[in-house]
Amino acid sequence: MTGVQTCALPICGEFERKNVTIELLDDCQKVMARWQLVNAWPVKHCVPGFNAESNENAIENMELAHEGLEREF
Repeated sequence: MTGVQTCALPICGEFERKNVTIELLDDCQKVMARWQLVNAWPVKHCVPGFNAESNENAIENMELAHEGLEREF
């Protein structure tokens, strides 16, 4: 039995925009790259269906819109 992926957009109203930091870590948890999103808000959120009989990873996705992007290193 395969799970169904669910995606959602904001139902009503607006989200508060926030500055967001995204960090890429290596195996030792050292920051390898960092991105700063200015005034970001979610526009799409996808959650996979879960299957208790499978050993596959579940990957959750969130799409963000923003007013600016900077890569620090």
